[in-house]
Amino acid sequence: MKSDSRKAARLRARLHALLLLGGALLSLLGASRSFAGEGVSTATLAITRTDLLKVLRPAVRQMLADIESTTGLRVRFEPIPAGTFVVAQYNFDPRTNTPRIEIGPGWQDVDVAHELTHMRLELVERFPVLAWRRGAAPTPQREAALGRVRSYVDDEVVHARLVRAGYKADGEVLKPPIFDDVYTNVSRYLEEGRDRRNDGMSHLDSIGYGGLCRSAFLAQAELILRNYGDVLPPNRVEQVKRFVRAFRKHRPAEAQRADKVLALFLKHDVQSVAGHRAILEGWARLEGLDRFSGITSYRRRNARYVLPWPRRVEVEVDKEGGAE
Repeated sequence: MKSDSRKAARLRARLHALLLLGGALLSLLGASRSFAGEGVSTATLAITRTDLLKVLRPAVRQMLADIESTTGLRVRFEPIPAGTFVVAQYNFDPRTNTPRIEIGPGWQDVDVAHELTHMRLELVERFPVLAWRRGAAPTPQREAALGRVRSYVDDEVVHARLVRAGYKADGEVLKPPIFDDVYTNVSRYLEEGRDRRNDGMSHLDSIGYGGLCRSAFLAQAELILRNYGDVLPPNRVEQVKRFVRAFRKHRPAEAQRADKVLALFLKHDVQSVAGHRAILEGWARLEGLDRFSGITSYRRRNARYVLPWPRRVEVEVDKEGGAE
């Protein structure tokens, strides 16, 4: 089945590439704490399991051992493809029943922990997945939209777990570029009254679903304040608040759109399977993505994990592949 195997990882990679602003990674994938032996460039270290286990901190090695024991699967570690704009990404291929974590230069142990958490959510805890409906026509625009919704919702769960595990919210779970680039530069551009073509977010409009992409930035910022405002340093909190003020003042239409997404997070507990599902479904419906995508989850059949097609619903499946 083609739904959400290696394609899912590529969608996440495309998503994070779209979050580049001025060459800086805006994804909230965690940078990691400094640790002896970690973060070795793949230019000098072959990504083999033996090499990786030598440099991972004990807690992450144990995390790997636990999830492999629970699933009965052995994680393959591979170099990340050239041109990928993330330092690590996880994917599961149900055709080969193989989980993979691809690692790039500059990786740190928190990146491995992040991807292992995604694996646990999908295969062990059966958190829902937003996947293509049977007969739907994938397009780059739709891939970006689905990837953005799924990644933002999933990462709310992953980030909270990493913080509870002891990683710092500032600089480890939340990377500096989101504060020092987006929440600083974009805020300034908006305050200067720049139009959409020159506000630091124009690249989001060129890929389709620009309204979704822009409103997701605000939703993300509000959730950071809500969930981590009490643990972030005051200067970081002020950077986020400045962005929220500027965005709401100068992009009111996208702000109203973001508020509908935030209402889903306020109504449902994203940390629970049921709440996570409700938010995924609700956000996809708000964006009209439910016409060609739906909710499913991995199931274990004997020693294999399969991803069924989303259940049939009374929606029209669009096979033409238009963008917003």
